[in-house]
This record gives sequence, structure tokens and C-alpha cells, in this order.
Amino acid sequence: MKVSKQSILISLSVALLLAFSLVTGCVSSQKGANQSGDSVRTPTENVNAFWDNQDWADMTKAEQDLWSLVGYTEAVWVGDAKNPPEEDMYWKQLAPEKRAALEKMGYTKSFWNDGDPK
Repeated sequence: MKVSKQSILISLSVALLLAFSLVTGCVSSQKGANQSGDSVRTPTENVNAFWDNQDWADMTKAEQDLWSLVGYTEAVWVGDAKNPPEEDMYWKQLAPEKRAALEKMGYTKSFWNDGDPK
């Protein structure tokens, strides 16, 4: 099978365009979320599973700020520090600004309290 130079150039161009799109954020490589720029991704599937699979370094600044508001730091996220007390609190025990931060990341009262997505 003979491959033409034109076919190789087209394949290379498509690969470079896709790589550029991923690097610049034009295409998201994160499954299960909507994202743009330095915004907060909105999980479209299981909220806990989505956030549990994120590395702190890969989060946007806005996401890190929201998690920090709820008591999570990079050290906590990577397992170098103990979890914040908020993790063991019920929704109604959380301060309003912490509930608002969690809502921006896709959590609801029922999901936070018992993992029920409804």
C-alpha cells in the first residue's frame, strides 16, 4: 500500500490541530463536565466520582478557590493533611457560603448528605 505525501500531510495537520485545541482549551479532555477558561466545571454525572478523579494541579483557579472555601487545600486534596471538619457535616450545618460553593461544583443537599443525586 502506497501512502501519498498529501495523505501524510493531512493526517499530520489534523493531529497538530487537535493537539493545539487541547492545549489551548478549545476542546476539553475532561469527560463528564462542562468547562470554559478559568470557570468551574459542572459535573454532568456522579459529582463525587467526578471530583474524586481530579488532580488539584489540573483544577482551575476558580475550582481551587471554591474547594479552599469548603476547607480543602492542596495538601488535603493530595492526602498530606487530614480532611476538613466540613466533610463530616450535614448540609444544614455548613455555613451558607460553603453550601453556595458546593452548589457551584454540582453538589445538592441530598447528594452531600447521603450521596443521593436527587
